[in-house]
Amino acid sequence: PGPGGGGSGIDTSAIELATNAIESLADDFTERVTLDTAMLMKLSHDLDDDPSKAGKIAARVERIGYELSSQGETYGYNLISDVGARMCRYAQELARPEDMNGEVLRSLADTLRAVIKNQVKGDGGGVGIDLVYSLEKLVDRMIG
Repeated sequence: PGPGGGGSGIDTSAIELATNAIESLADDFTERVTLDTAMLMKLSHDLDDDPSKAGKIAARVERIGYELSSQGETYGYNLISDVGARMCRYAQELARPEDMNGEVLRSLADTLRAVIKNQVKGDGGGVGIDLVYSLEKLVDRMIG
């Protein structure tokens, strides 16, 4: 059956189901980012309280960063992907895990929190681009 013959048209109900599924997953993603942000804050305080845990904390920061960097764009949160990539880079390129800084982790967490709270999709425009640039410079300075 060709055009007008029924049966070869687009199934709009399938498209609607897929769209609803993606929206539901996006909600799950923002909840996951909120939990990851809270974990990042906890890790920053754990680092401040006990610097000997830096190696384990760096590994967790890298894992969180990797997950965020690989999933943010999927749900339209390009800034989340960008912050996650900076987080990974920070954790991976430090000369020693002991050099990890709790303030940097809090800056990353604050950025994630702001993006989710304000539902900033895409690259965030000029402000988002400036924010990512600032984080990149911070990471550059810290891994020096």
